[in-house]
Amino acid sequence: MPQMFDYLSEKYQQSSVDEVNRRLLELSSLFEIAQLLNESLELKSVLNNILYIPMGRLMIARGAILLARDGGLRVEMGKGLPADLNGRYLEIDNPGELPRGLFPVSGEADETVPASLRDFATAARLDVAIPFRGPGSVLGLLVFGAKLNGQPFSQEERDFLHSLANLSATAITNALQLDEIKQVNRRLDAKIQELRTLFDIGQGLSATLDFQKILKLLVYALMGQMLITRYAILLHNDTHLRTLEAKGFERDVLDTLADRLWQAPSDSGASRTEELSDTRLRKLLDDHGARCLIPMQHQDKRLGYVIVGAKISGDGFEDTDLEFLTTLVSQAVISLENARLFQETLEKQRLEEELNLARNIQKKLLPKSIPDLPGYDIHGMNQSSKQVGGDYFDVIPVDENRVALAIGDVSGKGVPASLLMANLQAALRVVITPDVDLARAVARLNTLVHANTDLDKFITFFIGIIDTRTHTFTYVNAGHNNPHFYHDGVRKELDIGGLLLGILPEYQYETGEITLAPGDVVLTYTDGVNEAMSPDGEEFGDERLNALTAELHTRPMKEMVEAIYSAIDRFADGKTQADDVTMLGIRRLP
Repeated sequence: MPQMFDYLSEKYQQSSVDEVNRRLLELSSLFEIAQLLNESLELKSVLNNILYIPMGRLMIARGAILLARDGGLRVEMGKGLPADLNGRYLEIDNPGELPRGLFPVSGEADETVPASLRDFATAARLDVAIPFRGPGSVLGLLVFGAKLNGQPFSQEERDFLHSLANLSATAITNALQLDEIKQVNRRLDAKIQELRTLFDIGQGLSATLDFQKILKLLVYALMGQMLITRYAILLHNDTHLRTLEAKGFERDVLDTLADRLWQAPSDSGASRTEELSDTRLRKLLDDHGARCLIPMQHQDKRLGYVIVGAKISGDGFEDTDLEFLTTLVSQAVISLENARLFQETLEKQRLEEELNLARNIQKKLLPKSIPDLPGYDIHGMNQSSKQVGGDYFDVIPVDENRVALAIGDVSGKGVPASLLMANLQAALRVVITPDVDLARAVARLNTLVHANTDLDKFITFFIGIIDTRTHTFTYVNAGHNNPHFYHDGVRKELDIGGLLLGILPEYQYETGEITLAPGDVVLTYTDGVNEAMSPDGEEFGDERLNALTAELHTRPMKEMVEAIYSAIDRFADGKTQADDVTMLGIRRLP
């Protein structure tokens, strides 16, 4: 009996020593594993150790690590799995409710195991899983297939896996935090690079006002920063969208897209094509390889669109890409608008210079001086409402005893009217000859004007010839304002003649004739005189003009003309007039 007791005591002591040694070995192994896990904070390296250490120690052929992502679980690493299961995302409503410890995920799995996890485990031939639990949440799962010897996991192996999962949770948390920091740093680096790119591009854009150079800079930025080879830049004009720059898109495709964008403008801001609300436009863009649409917006005005295709890398357009594209296009739009305004300013300056030149030429076409006509006082003035106008007056010597006085008003304003007026003056100086028949001369002018102008162009015209020997004044009024003729203080109107020049071809005009007694006055004027407007929109009118000429007709002709113009100027009170003001008058001296 004592011998038996001694034997059992010795056996127990030996068993205790073996258990302690086993425990020490296990702790030593776990310590080594912990050191190994903490040697690196790289997520891939950590996961690699977590998966392969137990698989090697426990002789397991298949395994996987799933990490919590976006409310579910995603296969981050696997060994012995079908290729299509790597990277698989499992929708799991609440990973935190997964069982604790080692639990079956296929075959004997109970209803607490989500169906998506059971389906994945069955397809991957995985049997058990143990969660990585962090503070208040499940970080993921360590999932294994059966051991190669076919034996179930012993309690010691379960304890080992449980301890490994606890150690791994800390390593995974640290690795995930480092991974997140790296992602933040990468985003910051990308943002800094984008800002540098935008700054460099902005400097380039602000350094030029050349429209084509700005477009080229925009294209280079799209290709260099976004790594794309297909793009199109479409810009509005008055009636449609036109393609300014394009690569990789067929012309007929761009025409179709332009028509659709013109009819149904896209959403505001840069958009991925799949996010566009216009389904027809979305399909058009998708079908032809467009992946992003960026409106070219300036204040409240839509100027056009930039269309880009897929990246060379095959990556999609992230939100940061859309922000970059929006900012880049906005910078380019500002530069394009500045270039357009600059070109408009240059064009306006050029036009101003040309108009000033035309004005100087036109002024030179007016009489430089009034011929000295013994016994008569003649004066004329012209004030254009624009740089150049369509009013005209002339004093032309016919012979030593006769002088022709002419005044005309071309329909319209500006350069076209001034050109027609210059042609009229040139033609008039050809037809006024010593043997001139006034009615025939005006008829020739009418035929010339009709043959060389459109139907909406015509001229009101008055011409008279004073003969200093007989003091007769022969005239033709071709639809012009009736001149005022004062004889013995009584106003009459000179209305004999015919139609405006240019209305009908081969028209025959009549000639009128008056005799000028000492003190008699003839005042001719264009409709810029009686139709002058006040700031309130009131017309100067015939009544005011009649009263004014009745009051002033006894004064010297220059005083009379200047007084009438001063009255018009006061009436207008600084308002820019829509028509030229021209007057020409003659008085027989007492």
